[in-house]
Amino acid sequence: MELRTRAAVAAVAILLSLGSVACSSTDGGTDGGSNSAQDAAALDQAKAEVDEYTANPALVVEPLSRVPDKGMKVASVTCTVSSCYPGQFTAAAEALGWESTEYTYDLAQGPSAFVAAVRQALQAKPESLAILFVYPIDVIADEIEQAKADGVVLVDVASALDAPPEGFISCVYCNTALAAYGKLMGTVAAVDAEGNSEFGVVGDKTLDANRISGGATVEELQRVSPNAEVHEINVGYSKTPQENAQTVIAALQRNPKIEYLVFQSPDLMAGIKQALGAAGMADKIKVVSVGPTSPDMLMEIESGFPNTWVGSEGESIAWSAVNQIARHSVGDPVDAVAPTTNRVITVDNAEPEMYVPLNYREAFTSAWGVA
Repeated sequence: MELRTRAAVAAVAILLSLGSVACSSTDGGTDGGSNSAQDAAALDQAKAEVDEYTANPALVVEPLSRVPDKGMKVASVTCTVSSCYPGQFTAAAEALGWESTEYTYDLAQGPSAFVAAVRQALQAKPESLAILFVYPIDVIADEIEQAKADGVVLVDVASALDAPPEGFISCVYCNTALAAYGKLMGTVAAVDAEGNSEFGVVGDKTLDANRISGGATVEELQRVSPNAEVHEINVGYSKTPQENAQTVIAALQRNPKIEYLVFQSPDLMAGIKQALGAAGMADKIKVVSVGPTSPDMLMEIESGFPNTWVGSEGESIAWSAVNQIARHSVGDPVDAVAPTTNRVITVDNAEPEMYVPLNYREAFTSAWGVA
């Protein structure tokens, strides 16, 4: 199966001020060598890549061979923060007339809460289970073996793997997708800075998704801006927004040449706008973030914070996971690695519907024959 998109035409001018070339390294800062001709070519390529992502073409999903049977008992495990999209797995399953239960875990409680949620889901004896990972898959190795023994159809969502692990039918929004939006954030920031600035990459490296996307952001910034210094600023979901904001401000004060912050989760931006204002940095720092997680959050860009969103699959990843289960249930081919899309959103093209792939619900329900 292929997820195909129809090209739409949209242009976004990303015209912000130039930054300065970094000369020192702190806070995990890294820089590289430079070749002027290669640097110019890399920047031109990056600009072209950004232009490709300024549209939001309608999602096209391959139709099923028949409508799935109603009444299937399914479950999902996801975290409680907005970027885990709680409620969306159930919404997609209920569109098919399935019985769905969602089990959530609190990131502040660490891996033990994740393990407990998976165990609770398996105790309910679902026919299928979609698991959204933020911790390494080995954390629930015993539970996976139990699920396989019980014949549960498993879908991996957002793990660090390149392919579905043994016993899973599909990997939705996994390593390659996480790296893709991380890379695009680096591209956006580097293009906006014209290759001349220092950058702070902000994330919680204890979580696989942030670690993978953040690594891709750093690598892309170094590729497009080889003379620039990149600082990795480690914050945490287990900390309060105030603590995270203090960490970010302290890093900016130690490294006053940083002009861009690139956030690996919109949830980690809580309190940052206010903290930048209080520190007198609001006009200096430009912010790029993956997200948003709602139309209202997207439109906050009109206030100038953030300066750019890199829209990922958003809540549609839950629908994509259910789509794989639906395909499996009717005997249709399943995507081992589900295809994904991304979008670049600035104040110039910001519309509420840009926060997710265009018309994704209609695309899925039509493909399932339940529209």
